[in-house]
Amino acid sequence: MINPRSFIQQLKAQMGPQAWHNFRIDALAAATFSVFNVVFNQFYIPMALRAGATDLQVGLLAAAPAIGLLFSPIWASWIERTSPKPFVIVPNLIGRALIVLPAFYGAPIVFVAAALLFHLLMGIQAPAYPALITRIYPANLRGRLMGNVRVAMGALMIPLAYLIGRWLDYAGAAGPLLAASATGILSILFLIGVRESEAGPARPVAVKRASLKDQLGLVKQNRELSFFLAASTLSGFANLFSQPLYNMIQVEYLQLSNAQLGYARAAYFGCLLLAYLAVGWVIDRISAKKSIVYGLLAYSLVPLLYGLFGNYASVLVGSGIQGVGDAIWDIGIMAYLFRLAPGREAVVFGLHMMLFGVRGTIGPLLSTALLAQDIPMAGLLIGASLFSWAGVAVFLLLAARDRAAAA
Repeated sequence: MINPRSFIQQLKAQMGPQAWHNFRIDALAAATFSVFNVVFNQFYIPMALRAGATDLQVGLLAAAPAIGLLFSPIWASWIERTSPKPFVIVPNLIGRALIVLPAFYGAPIVFVAAALLFHLLMGIQAPAYPALITRIYPANLRGRLMGNVRVAMGALMIPLAYLIGRWLDYAGAAGPLLAASATGILSILFLIGVRESEAGPARPVAVKRASLKDQLGLVKQNRELSFFLAASTLSGFANLFSQPLYNMIQVEYLQLSNAQLGYARAAYFGCLLLAYLAVGWVIDRISAKKSIVYGLLAYSLVPLLYGLFGNYASVLVGSGIQGVGDAIWDIGIMAYLFRLAPGREAVVFGLHMMLFGVRGTIGPLLSTALLAQDIPMAGLLIGASLFSWAGVAVFLLLAARDRAAAA
C-alpha cells in the first residue's frame, strides 16, 4: 500500500522548492475555482434558457468563449516579450467579478452581455496561461502536475455539480452566481503567489513583436503543426456547433430538472477527473501526441449519441465522454504545443486560440440559425459528428506520415 506521506515527500523532492511552492498554490487556486467552474461552465446556459433566452441568445452564449479568442494572436505577441503573469491575473479578476450582474439582473440579455465581456477578457489570458505554466513547472513533470492539480478540482466538482443543481432548483440562480463570483475572485488572488522562474524556455536572441503574417509563417514552416491545426479545427468546429443543441435537448426537449442536470455534470466531472490522471501519465511517460487522437474521437462520439438517441441515458453517457475529450484538449493539447514550438508557446497557442475563436463563433450561431430553418436537430448533430470524424482522419494521416518517415 502506498504511504501518502511518503508519496508527497517523494514528489516534493522531485520538484524542488520553487515548483513545490507553485504546485501547492496552483492546487489551492484550482480547488477554490471549482464552484465557479461548475456554475459558470455547466449551468450558465441552462440558467439563461430558464430565464427565457431565445435560440439566437443561446447561440451567442455558446459562441462567447470563442469570440474573445479571435484576438488572442494580438495579445500573444505582447505576452511573449514580457512576464505572462499579469495577463493571467488581471483579466480573470475583472471577468469573474462580472458574473454578479445576472445575479441581480436576471434578464437573458444580461446573461449574454456578462458572458461576452467575460470571454473577451479570457481572450487576453488564454495565450498567457500556457506561457506561465512553462515558468512555474519543470518540463519533465509538467504534464503530471497539471493533471494532478485538475484532479483535486475534479474531485470537488463531482459532488458540487449535484449540490449546485439542487440549490438552483430550490432557490434560483442568484445565490449560485454570487457564490461563483466570490470563489472565482478568491482563487485568482491565490494565484498571485506563484513564483516564475528567472528565465523561461529558450527563446530567439532577439524577440520582436510577431505580426499575424509571422505567426502564420510558423504554420507554413511546421508541417506537423499545420496537420494538428486542421484536425483540431474540424473536430473542434463539430464540438462547438453541437454545444447549444445539447443544452436545448436537455432543457427544452427532455425538460430535465437542475438536479437531473447535476447528475449529468457529475458524470462529466467524474470522467474528467479520471482522464486528467490518465492523460497526465501518458504525457510524461509516452507522449502528448498519442493522447490527442482520443480527444478527437471523444468529440466525434458525443454528437452521434445525441443525434441517434437524444434521451437522458445519452445525456449521461455523452457527458462522461465529453469530460474525457475536454481533459485531453485541456492539458494534452497544451503539452503537445509546448513540444512543437519551444520558446514560442504563447504565439502558437494564440494561433490555436484564434482558430478556436473562428470556429467557436461560427459554429454555435450556425447551428441555432439552421435550427430556426426547421432542419431536424438529429440531422444537425449527425452532420457535426461526421465533421469531427474528418478531423480524426486528418490526425491519423499525420501519424501515418510520421511512421512512414521513420521507416
